[in-house]
Amino acid sequence: ADRFEDLPLHFLRFHGSADIDAVIEAMKYAAYVHDVEHVILDNMQFMISRDYAGGSSYDKFDMQDIAIAKFRKFATENNVHVTLVCHPRKEDEGVRLGISSVFGSAKATQEADTVLILQNDGKRKYIEVKKNRYDGTLGLAPLHFQRGSGRYTEKPEFDFAGVKEQVKAQHQNQHQAPPQTQQRP
Repeated sequence: ADRFEDLPLHFLRFHGSADIDAVIEAMKYAAYVHDVEHVILDNMQFMISRDYAGGSSYDKFDMQDIAIAKFRKFATENNVHVTLVCHPRKEDEGVRLGISSVFGSAKATQEADTVLILQNDGKRKYIEVKKNRYDGTLGLAPLHFQRGSGRYTEKPEFDFAGVKEQVKAQHQNQHQAPPQTQQRP
């Protein structure tokens, strides 16, 4: 597809906590049958919550590390990009998040090819690229909420550049000499 929105979407039928191996089997099926090349899993902490809720000998950080290792192995063996949503640990309001802000052990960010963090400084929201294993490019992309669609985009809903041009044109028109008129006898 030439446009991202034209690509097909497939949804896994998991909600809440789920067995990681069952999720991986569904991902393998999707990659094989539907040629899926990108999987988004939201959110890992909620997904693995049942695995350590029943008095497992593993703590939640061990379970998270095991799940991440399985997702990394799947991504490598199946040539599928896996986007894994991990929520940050509790931080003070207004504090800029870093790689160490990701909840759990360091394995989540160590195994990742890309780490993107949704930042909110109280005035604006933006996505910050904190790790990029492919070419090392880091940076940020501003996010602007579009009330009409309920989406975030990189461009503001109000096109300030267009307004700037309109104001400039009006200003030029006001300062031009009025056209000469002839009076009729």
